[in-house]
Amino acid sequence: MKKKQKILFIIWSFSYGGGAENLLANIVNRMDLDKYEIDILEYWHSNIKILEVDKRIHVLKPIIDETKDNHLKMWLAKILVEYFPGILRKIYLKNNYDYEIAFNSLIPTYLLSKKGKTISWVHTDIYDLKTHKYEYWLQKRAYKHIKKIVAISDNTYQSIIDIYPEHKDKTVIIHNSLDFDTIKKMAKEKPNIKKEKFTFLFAGRLDDRKNPLYLIDIAQAMKEKGLDFNIWMLGRGKLKDELSAKIKKLHLEKEVKLLGFQENQYAYLAQSDAVIMTSTQEGFPAILAEGLVLGKPFISTPVGGTKEMAVDHKCGFRAENITEFVNWADKLINDPKLYRQIAANGQKYIAKFTYQQQIKDLEKLFATLDKEEKNN
Repeated sequence: MKKKQKILFIIWSFSYGGGAENLLANIVNRMDLDKYEIDILEYWHSNIKILEVDKRIHVLKPIIDETKDNHLKMWLAKILVEYFPGILRKIYLKNNYDYEIAFNSLIPTYLLSKKGKTISWVHTDIYDLKTHKYEYWLQKRAYKHIKKIVAISDNTYQSIIDIYPEHKDKTVIIHNSLDFDTIKKMAKEKPNIKKEKFTFLFAGRLDDRKNPLYLIDIAQAMKEKGLDFNIWMLGRGKLKDELSAKIKKLHLEKEVKLLGFQENQYAYLAQSDAVIMTSTQEGFPAILAEGLVLGKPFISTPVGGTKEMAVDHKCGFRAENITEFVNWADKLINDPKLYRQIAANGQKYIAKFTYQQQIKDLEKLFATLDKEEKNN
């Protein structure tokens, strides 16, 4: 029997309820576990959403557990991961691996082996590193030793070669995948709210990167134009109280509903009419792609991945400002024929994003790494 190849995935958190975590869980659960032995190391453990993986996959002890570790340990871990990651590797990693994959930028990449067959998987554009010089330097130092960089969209790829042009030759694109069966199955459940009118869904952390406060400004402009709508906002985060205050100040309580984190966001997605996203930075936004699976068009800021998914406004809309958000919303609400056409286009477009193709592309990358190592 052929010896299994050992793979280590390093992710910032595998318990925070984000898109990268769900994507990783779906990938490893679909890999051939008779062929691969898989370990997952998370830097930061939370209890927001514990993802299920096959019992043969090992989720290692996290470096930081926010549910019980004190601030001193968190501070010490930050120093070590940035300057002495080898110490953390000796403490938390007991195996040698054939392939190591950092499933986020920054911290997970610092923890990769400096000599092994390593991959950095980038889920968002990295243009913000232009203004964060310290993180730029840390990432540059890590990329020096990494063998391959995976971008999940054209925009992500372009940002990598714009910021680190010296690594263009080792950067490739592997598009994200979707668990169509699970999305459709979970979408059949009923949400804890009744739809009353045309409803937009926002799903994401309530933080600066997702920019939910901007959405409240958009909602105000939509109301002033006379549009009849609701916005369901799913998620938790540091901006919750500020959002609540702004909604109340602008008298938008009837239009905007803060629903908190929902374990099954697909139930709410299925009952809504369209997805709305106001992020300042994304790679290939999972919520937009999942919406397309269920026939939900989108309106989004023009961030990474949205250009590909919008397909020249055949599947969704990109808005540069509040006026464009309002105009696109008006069309979706008041032009049923256009809405049906956009929804159908989106379902047709997204059908190609399968796990089979993503895993096939990853295995090709493994083969390339093996060949390069042999030739060297």
